[in-house]
Amino acid sequence: MAFLSALLLGPLLALVLRAFVRLESLPGGGVQLQPTLAYFQELFINRRGSLFYVPPAQAGLNSLGYALATVAISLGLGLMAAYALRRRGRLNRAFNLLLMLPLGASAVTLGLGFLAAFNGTPLDARSFYLLIPIAHSLVALPLVVRTLSPALASIPPNLRLAAATLGASPRRAWLEIDWPVILRAALIGAVFAFTISLGEFGASSFLARSESPTLPVAIFRYLSQPGELNYGQALAMSTLLMLVCAAGIFGIDKLEKG
Repeated sequence: MAFLSALLLGPLLALVLRAFVRLESLPGGGVQLQPTLAYFQELFINRRGSLFYVPPAQAGLNSLGYALATVAISLGLGLMAAYALRRRGRLNRAFNLLLMLPLGASAVTLGLGFLAAFNGTPLDARSFYLLIPIAHSLVALPLVVRTLSPALASIPPNLRLAAATLGASPRRAWLEIDWPVILRAALIGAVFAFTISLGEFGASSFLARSESPTLPVAIFRYLSQPGELNYGQALAMSTLLMLVCAAGIFGIDKLEKG
């Protein structure tokens, strides 16, 4: 547990620490650690007057909007897919393999494929807002389906038959029997979809427009420019991304508990 904790928390703590520390070279050699908030302050200043500058708050709002849309799309598709996979047959086995395809194919490949497929009317990758959440949903869908399927399998078929015998409509039977059982699994799937969308970079790097980047795309912009200040700003933006992810997970966890 200590080893795994070090592997998981060590890089994250180091990232946050470096976002608040500037490394200054000493005249006689060596490096001095200087606490600073300059990296965070510089995020809100467009010193170069770049037309592609986007404040971190706006990038965060873009990521949150995409993440919420991803949750809605992936849960809707995941529920339908999980119900479809309950039936046995060769077609369903092939469908199951198809759902797992995003786990084996890189998100970069998916994003490039979207860019090639939707390069004109009626769906233009450069102007159709939902393409990014759709791409994120395809990446999250295998985990959502794998979360919902065990919950659906735990529902005895006799309960639905008893509800139908008592005169309940299919819709009411689903609301009274299925939904209370799968609610917790649906919330866990929502956490997966939300966090995957917030941190997804491969597909977003191809589909995000220059004026509406996600947080990972904005971080890459800073890293792609030379200079210690740009590197520090990337660290600061990564820290903000961690806070947004933690806030989203905490909020959904509170929703799940009560």
